[in-house]
Amino acid sequence: MKQQNKIIALYCRLSRDDENEGYSSSIMSQKQILGQYAKQNGLTNTEFFIDDGYSGTNFQRPGWQDLIARIENGEVSTIICKDSSRMARNYLQAGLYREMFHEKGIRLICVNDGIDTANGEDDFTPFREIMSEWYARDCSRKVKAGYRAKAMNGQYTGAYAPYGYMKDPDNKHRLVPNPATADNLKLMFELAANGMSLFKIAQSLRSDRILKPRAYTSQVTGGKYASEKDIKCPYDWASKTVSTILQNQVYLGHLVSNKFTTQSFKSKKIVPNDESEWIVSKNTHEPLVDEHTFELAQKITVVKRVTRTGEPHIFAGLLRCGTCNKAMHYLIRTGRSYTASYSCTTYSRYGKEYCSMHYIRYEDLYDIVLNDIRRYAELAKNHEQEFVEALKKAGSDNTEKQLAQYKKDISKAKKRLSEISFIIKKLYEDSVMGKLTDERFCEMTRDYEAESVDLKVRVRDAEKAISSHKDADSNSRQFTALVKKYFEVEALDAAMLNGLVEKIVIHERDISEGERRQKIDIYYNFVGILNDGEHTFGDRRWKDYRSEKYP
Repeated sequence: MKQQNKIIALYCRLSRDDENEGYSSSIMSQKQILGQYAKQNGLTNTEFFIDDGYSGTNFQRPGWQDLIARIENGEVSTIICKDSSRMARNYLQAGLYREMFHEKGIRLICVNDGIDTANGEDDFTPFREIMSEWYARDCSRKVKAGYRAKAMNGQYTGAYAPYGYMKDPDNKHRLVPNPATADNLKLMFELAANGMSLFKIAQSLRSDRILKPRAYTSQVTGGKYASEKDIKCPYDWASKTVSTILQNQVYLGHLVSNKFTTQSFKSKKIVPNDESEWIVSKNTHEPLVDEHTFELAQKITVVKRVTRTGEPHIFAGLLRCGTCNKAMHYLIRTGRSYTASYSCTTYSRYGKEYCSMHYIRYEDLYDIVLNDIRRYAELAKNHEQEFVEALKKAGSDNTEKQLAQYKKDISKAKKRLSEISFIIKKLYEDSVMGKLTDERFCEMTRDYEAESVDLKVRVRDAEKAISSHKDADSNSRQFTALVKKYFEVEALDAAMLNGLVEKIVIHERDISEGERRQKIDIYYNFVGILNDGEHTFGDRRWKDYRSEKYP
């Protein structure tokens, strides 16, 4: 292309940080300065390239990318900008671009810096670029400090409110229930607390044509924060979206901030912070769900196995191995007859060197739990006051021992969580440095992330148990009122189990006395283990053993 046909590029950029400087740095001001400079110096065939709201450390700006593409095509003779910081606040990258302009014979003019490469190189330019990068680093540090201070004061700093909430019109750092979405949010928790699977909840929301969070946000913000898919499929709820919402403590009225950060001020890539760095502010706004409903919903978020109809198994999220305390793995065997059972997850994944099988048939477990609930429902119905007093006595006898065990479990789990966080960060660094492929990184972190989820559930359950021990009388009465509802119940379901049972611990089978026997511990919500927590059965059917144990 002939020199006279090439354009003179007038480049303008404004970031959110620069907006604080007022009109002098605005896009309109920059356009006036550059246009006037071009006119005074007889420079014609000009064209503006503009990036409004983009950081100088980020080179993936649409205006800048368009300009570089035109340069690569040989269509640009001169670049004019207000100052060198408009092009970049990354001194190394800025130097590379200056070299590129020099090689392609492009004239660079920075009006306020007095730079014009037609008059020769300016020795002070590299120092200006270093100062520009320092300014970007300093701004990043100040912005992060500002957000952290707001988070510490319990102020909400997100760009948009979580689903179910809206920003208070009188205070953008405070959340208030959103009349348009709060009922949908409460419905999700209600369905989860009643045992409905994540898949079924998402399916129900799709059937009711309820806008998914990003589609709703796009609607109320005029198209912001949404992808093309969100706009085309506004009702396409995913199980992952439902799970993320159900695990968010914001619906209890608490704010959890500083969960993520960027790698550096030069990179916009988001990385997770260690949980120890999270900032938790309690009771900052009106809750949308109560503590009990929230805890019941958590059991659904960790469920991995569902039936062919999409429903979770009724014991999902409740069963624990009596040796390693990991979840129990659901098994189905088909042949001449259908057999469902559970075994230890550690055993299933890693073999007998790490844990034993802890096998139990589904129908045996079902009968044990159903008959136990029937027993306590009958006592609560027919002998309510005596039952409450017995629960209070049992609670006081077991409290100290159980509290010590819960605290020990929490300490052990948190230590392991810290170790896993360190391991994952190390693996991430190796991945970034090219020592690990993305596939290998995902493979190596998958088990650690699954273990981390499991440990967090254990910590939450133990903390909940400690809290529930504080008022024996209230807990005894709550459990009595709850179990009494299931007097003469004929069958178990997920809602009943999640409401009544905290966890069920399956011990290994014992054949030391020549007969196979197995111990089952049922921990009930509010009151923990009852009747010494022992339900032992052998090769005989449970109904025969039950008449012996409960005359």
